Amino acid sequence: MSQQQCACPKCDCSVDNKAIEKNGQLFCSQACAIGHTDGSVDCGHNCKCGK
Repeated sequence: MSQQQCACPKCDCSVDNKAIEKNGQLFCSQACAIGHTDGSVDCGHNCKCGK
């Protein structure tokens, strides 16, 4: 099985078996799944996708 990219536009993380599904898309974290609307600046995976 190939790695799937997180659906967050700025995120370069791959999703794993703990992926969060929202609207038919897979995200690597809750922060990405909600579009960083909580003010988070990253997904917690050495990535700066929320900035």
